[in-house]
This record gives sequence, structure tokens and C-alpha cells, in this order.
Amino acid sequence: MNTFYDKDIIKFLLIMLRCSGFIMLTPVFGRREFPNQAKIGLAGLLSFIVYPFIPDLTISLDIWNFAVLIIRETFIGFSIGFITLLMFSSIYVAGEIIDMQMGFGIVNVIDPQSNAQVPVIGNFYYILAVLVFLTVNGHHVLISALVKSFEMVPISGATFGLGFLNTIISAFREMFLMGFKVSLPVVSIVFITDLALGIIARTVPQMNVFMVGLPIKILVGFIGMIIIFPAYLIALDVIFNGTYDNILTLLQGMLKVP
Repeated sequence: MNTFYDKDIIKFLLIMLRCSGFIMLTPVFGRREFPNQAKIGLAGLLSFIVYPFIPDLTISLDIWNFAVLIIRETFIGFSIGFITLLMFSSIYVAGEIIDMQMGFGIVNVIDPQSNAQVPVIGNFYYILAVLVFLTVNGHHVLISALVKSFEMVPISGATFGLGFLNTIISAFREMFLMGFKVSLPVVSIVFITDLALGIIARTVPQMNVFMVGLPIKILVGFIGMIIIFPAYLIALDVIFNGTYDNILTLLQGMLKVP
């Protein structure tokens, strides 16, 4: 086999490594319910589609350069998937805050993806967000962002400098900020309920507010979630758009010289 075909095979493998890293961490494709065979097949299909549009490698392909390229391309895919995961994790943050206020702080369920305990309301919000994301073809946008990454950051052309780190830190900040914003309406309603129960406890000492308050807070919390449901859909649109913008910012940060 001559050098030309060797370079072609190596180029395909590098493309597939970036696609595989992206799919492994993306909330939609990276879940454990998504079979591993399907993940590998999807990564191979994306690599096959993207391959003709990627220019040939112009660097020397000794063993050390090839090892560096493997690590770099895999890390780029992980980074894109991780940015997406952070934005979706803001939904879990919002659910955790709501659970604490409603009295569900000690009630958790097992998430099959991370094999960890997650809040009940957060898990409900997350499943709903994934369904909405698939309904509006958000996964197509993620795939297009992955394809665009090869145009913005070609193979062997990525640098992980200050711009890259700032994007990761900014995504962490946005995750907590967005989670707080999503939970704020329900938390405000439950807080007003707590305030009313406190006034009742002072005016009617004979009433056992602790026994009555917990079911009332749960009921009020669910009613508040139903009332603000349209606003939650708007928040999801902001999260989805923010995910795509963060991916583009991350790719731009990889082009800057440290």
C-alpha cells in the first residue's frame, strides 16, 4: 500500500475520532440508551460524508505526529460534546433548585447516562428538553456544527489557548446562571407560599404548619410548573441557541494563538 492511500486512511481515522468524541458526550447521542453499535455507525457515517470536503494532510506522518493528532482530534470532539453537555446540565441545576424548595431535596432517581442520582424535577425537565430538542431538529443543528468544525478548525490546526479556556469557563457560568433563571418563577411561587405559611404560623399558633406546609408547597410547586410551562419552552429556545453559539465560540477560541 503506497503513501497516498496511507494518508487517506489516516485522514479518515482522524475525522472519525473527532466525530466519535463528539457523539460520546453529546446529551442526545451519548446516552446509554443509544446503542454503542449505533454510535460507532453514526460516527462512521458522518466521517464518510465529511471526508470528501476535508483537504489532504500536508504534515509528516511519523508515529509521534500521528499520536499527537489522535489526542488532539479526540479532544476537539470531546470539547464540542462537553460544551453541549454543560448547556443541557443547566436544566438539572434548575430542577435541583426547584426540588429543594418544593421538599423533594432527598428524592432522587438514577440517571442511566451518568449512573448517578439526579433530581426528580430536573430529570422531568431534562427528558422534556430532549423531546423538544428532537422535535425542532436540534440534533441536525448539532451535526451541522460538528461538520462546520472541520471548516473552522482543520485537522492539525487547533490550539488550546486562553480563548479556549475562557469559553469553557463562560459555559460553566452560563450553566448555573441559566439554571437559576429557569427555576426562578417556580421558586418565587414557593417562596410566597412559605411566606404565607409563616404568617399563618404566627397568627394561628395552634395550626401545625409543618404538617400542612409540605403538601401545600408540593401542590403549589406543581401548579407553578404548569403555569410557567410556556416560559420554559422559551427558556429551552435560549438554551439551544446558546449551545450553538458556545460551540462556534469554542471553535474560534481554538484558532487563537495561546
